[in-house]
Amino acid sequence: MVIGEWLKRFGVLAALLVLSSCYIPDKFKSELRLSRYGDYSLTFKGDLMWAPILDAYRKGRVTPENEAEKIENIHRDLVRDIAVRTAVSKGKGRFAVEYERTGRLGQVQLVSLLRRDARLLAMRSSENNAIVIHANSLKPSDAQTLAEMGLGMEGEFRITTDGNVVEHNATEVRPFGTARVYIWKIENALSPTPHLVMIRDNDPNRPLPPRASEAP
Repeated sequence: MVIGEWLKRFGVLAALLVLSSCYIPDKFKSELRLSRYGDYSLTFKGDLMWAPILDAYRKGRVTPENEAEKIENIHRDLVRDIAVRTAVSKGKGRFAVEYERTGRLGQVQLVSLLRRDARLLAMRSSENNAIVIHANSLKPSDAQTLAEMGLGMEGEFRITTDGNVVEHNATEVRPFGTARVYIWKIENALSPTPHLVMIRDNDPNRPLPPRASEAP
């Protein structure tokens, strides 16, 4: 495909700029290891594409003179998140990214992949001991637009946990010792959005600290 035809296909990209996240994942593998007490390890390895720059290419706002600067601006935005270990440009706003984050969810907390203002995945804990994992979703019309544009959104997401899962929409579930692995095969932007709900157990040896507003 010649460059002119490639750019023409992105004439509908303006509709994508209303997405809640401007990063589009592709060719990725991501895993969340989540204990029944709320300890977690979250990894992502794959491509992230910055949607707004594609529209900028289409409108001629990216030139040989400013392209390097615009790509560097995206790189700086990505590495603002300290969990981003590497972010290497592959051209046209696409970056090969490796992400690692570990921790323990508090009594009421929101943890995001990436930052909250560029969220691809959210883990939210609440006072009733529920932990909800939910990937950022696209409106059906936006997902259809992505597919029509030929933009990939392919990958695999896994959650490995020994916790009490009460709700999920995984493509496949496998046993893994005393735990289970919940697997989502993402084939395109129209694939179901990963979603899982777990009820956390209280760890008698490590009681959760009170919320700041409840501390004495």
